[in-house]
Amino acid sequence: MLAFSRFLQRFITDTHVFFALKVSCALAVILLPGLYFGMIHETVAMSLGIVAGAIAEPDDSLSGRIKSLLLTLTCFWIATLSVQLLFPYPWLFAAGLFSSTWFFIMLGGLGKRYSSISFGSLLVAVYSMMGAAQAPTIWFQPVWLCTGALWYGFISLCWLRATPNKPLREQLAQTCFSLARYCTQKAWLFPSSADEQPSIHQKLAILNVDCMASINLCQEMIARRTEHPDQELQQLIALQAINEQIHERITSSHYLYNRLKEDVHSNRLLDGFREQLRQLGSAVQQLGYATLMNNRYEVSPGLLWGMQALGDQLQFSHEKTPFSASTVNALRFLQKNLQEIVTLLDHADETINASVQLQNKSHKTNVKSDAISAVQQFWSHLSFKSPLFRHACRMSLCLVTGYGLLALFDIKQGFWVLLTCLFVCQSSYTATRRRLFQRIAGTCSGLLLSLPLLWFSPTPGIQLILMAIAAILFFAQLRSNYSLAVIFITLYAMTAFGLLGVEEKSIILPRFVDTLLGSILSFGAVTLLWPEWQFQRIPELLAKATQCNSEYMKAIVSALQTSNQDSSFNQKRIAAHHADSALAQAWVNMQTDPKQQRRYTKLCAALIYRNHSLLSYVSALGVHQELHGSLFEPQLIRYAEFLFQALEESVTALSGKNNDAPIELSSLSSLPSSDGEACTDQRAGLIQQEMNLIGIMTGEILKLSRLLRPLIQSHGSDQSRFWSR
Repeated sequence: MLAFSRFLQRFITDTHVFFALKVSCALAVILLPGLYFGMIHETVAMSLGIVAGAIAEPDDSLSGRIKSLLLTLTCFWIATLSVQLLFPYPWLFAAGLFSSTWFFIMLGGLGKRYSSISFGSLLVAVYSMMGAAQAPTIWFQPVWLCTGALWYGFISLCWLRATPNKPLREQLAQTCFSLARYCTQKAWLFPSSADEQPSIHQKLAILNVDCMASINLCQEMIARRTEHPDQELQQLIALQAINEQIHERITSSHYLYNRLKEDVHSNRLLDGFREQLRQLGSAVQQLGYATLMNNRYEVSPGLLWGMQALGDQLQFSHEKTPFSASTVNALRFLQKNLQEIVTLLDHADETINASVQLQNKSHKTNVKSDAISAVQQFWSHLSFKSPLFRHACRMSLCLVTGYGLLALFDIKQGFWVLLTCLFVCQSSYTATRRRLFQRIAGTCSGLLLSLPLLWFSPTPGIQLILMAIAAILFFAQLRSNYSLAVIFITLYAMTAFGLLGVEEKSIILPRFVDTLLGSILSFGAVTLLWPEWQFQRIPELLAKATQCNSEYMKAIVSALQTSNQDSSFNQKRIAAHHADSALAQAWVNMQTDPKQQRRYTKLCAALIYRNHSLLSYVSALGVHQELHGSLFEPQLIRYAEFLFQALEESVTALSGKNNDAPIELSSLSSLPSSDGEACTDQRAGLIQQEMNLIGIMTGEILKLSRLLRPLIQSHGSDQSRFWSR
């Protein structure tokens, strides 16, 4: 019984189920009067407005949500009324479709809040097209679709009033789950062979994409809620600070892991590190569940005992068969770093401290400049080099082409083609290809499941109930399983438009053909109209990641030399991780590009792996900044400056440019010898080791960058032709 209650609690607090429950409440309230008064058409229109309103809903504070709702209703009203007015005039309708699609997509350039509203506006416009011919008056669809969206907005505001921090709590839990997966994957490094290293590090780089995306999203959500912070929000801000510290420590590397088997002759010790990393991953995952369900969290006594046992095993192994000084120093600090993570977990349920409150104030100052930065961001997209601008043009042409085919071949009720284009045509080839297969498979399954509804023709009341169930299941799966979500939204749409008199019993095959046609149009648009293949982006992303790693390292070196930390240190750390995440994501996307568009893959793979390794070593060096003392000898300072020059040359090479004074690679492979007394302090000796690891990785990056430079230059003409199209 206890196990079932825990399962039920987790089920109800699940992010996707919680979202679906909110939609179900809005649908249930309109279904009852609709059935009682026989207002079938009005009820269907309102339910479509609810679906569009839920998809368009952004995350925000209560006041921000009210502003977003007003903007959503305005956009919905303009979109639906424009469709109804221009529907009888094909040429004007095509012009309006192009301009409104371009405008709504470009509206997303103001920020994520506006991006969801713009997509919802396009969706409600397509819904209006499907029912425009059957609408009794031009006001019917605008009024009832917007009423549905308004009703959902009211329910959502009440929901937010009751649980204002629920979305942030859910996202913090997702951050913990991402960190847990990263920690568990990192356990495979203890031990691992040289052949296994690239695969493990590439997986870690990809997992770091999820970690940084979740952390960044939490920061944005906190920034939108700091106007009126309550006690729960203060606790969640404290948990966010803990997550960021765990991420900084868990992504750091203290050793060349491919040498562990050679340098550490105790398999039991290495197995101990692997097991403790797995236990840490499990503990962070449990923190995520505790955050999601708002329960108290306690670190497992076994984890605390295991950390102590790991330290004892390290000491015993060293006394039995001594390791080298560099090896034992690195392992001791790694064990200390893991112990610090356990300490962070142990304090996860404590109240907010003074440093987090200071961070809260900084969020407030950032919010004031949001409007200015949003406008600047929008203007930056008004260029054909902007992916958003190209996507707006591509989507506009795609929808207008679909509408032109409907008019040319006189396809009745073929607006399902436009609906497919809207969902399938994404801003990148990879996302479009993924959506294409998911959409076709989901639509086919949904059409087959809708056959019984057409055969047996249940009463309108039963169909309304089935439609509501399909909508709830759609939102329960939308963010986790798109293929399954498409099945339910297909059932929903078939039932809805059947109630409106749009569908007939012979409509299954035409709907499948419409889906196939919309998918072909979307795939053709993203392939032929200004495609941006990943091989064109990766050199630029590599250069940016290398530059960010250099800036991050400069901030660390400055903190280690003096007692003053760079005020922008945290921003530089986050920027380095974001650049690494963008690089890893581009590499993943390149695997789905056409084979002829995958260029210099081996060199890129090697550089991406080494970039993530470099960031890990720099992060390990950053952990020492807590000392706030002068631990850098003069030769270390000179070596660090030399590394900065090497990284700068790598950035130049990755930009396709030649360097006038190339650096000797041999000078990066080893750290200049110190003055004997410099390594009497274990921490100082460890810093020298880590600087040496950074130097080795920097040398490899510089070497590979030089190999990649002529390939970038040879494809420069291709890129010029690409931008000129």
